[in-house]
Amino acid sequence: MKSFFATLRFPRYSAPLWVWTIIGGIYYFIFFFIIYRLLRTNSDSTFWYVALTLVSFMMIVNALTNYVIFRARDLRLSFLIGALFPLMDIALFICLTQVDKLAAWSLVPYLLYRIYAVWWGYGLMKLNVPTSK
Repeated sequence: MKSFFATLRFPRYSAPLWVWTIIGGIYYFIFFFIIYRLLRTNSDSTFWYVALTLVSFMMIVNALTNYVIFRARDLRLSFLIGALFPLMDIALFICLTQVDKLAAWSLVPYLLYRIYAVWWGYGLMKLNVPTSK
């Protein structure tokens, strides 16, 4: 990961690599907290099933996005995936507000981060356009 990052040009508003490690830890904490809250909720509603499905899907896609960035090294595809995430983020937030308000509110820091992440991903993609051969 560090060797690939060393080859990239970053937007001036980029967080240092060590901050990304903290962001990743907070991401997993938030999503595991949401899963915990959902599994503790005695709900048989459609919102509950959709929320649990969205959380699972979002965590899987997040892991696959890491593959796209670090193995395939495709910043354009990574940005496109990241730009679609806000749709799932909003859907998850709406479902959580119907099932568990505390879980919904715990998602807010992630939603704020997502604004930065899409902006950062776009800047990273634009600064690292592959040269034609």
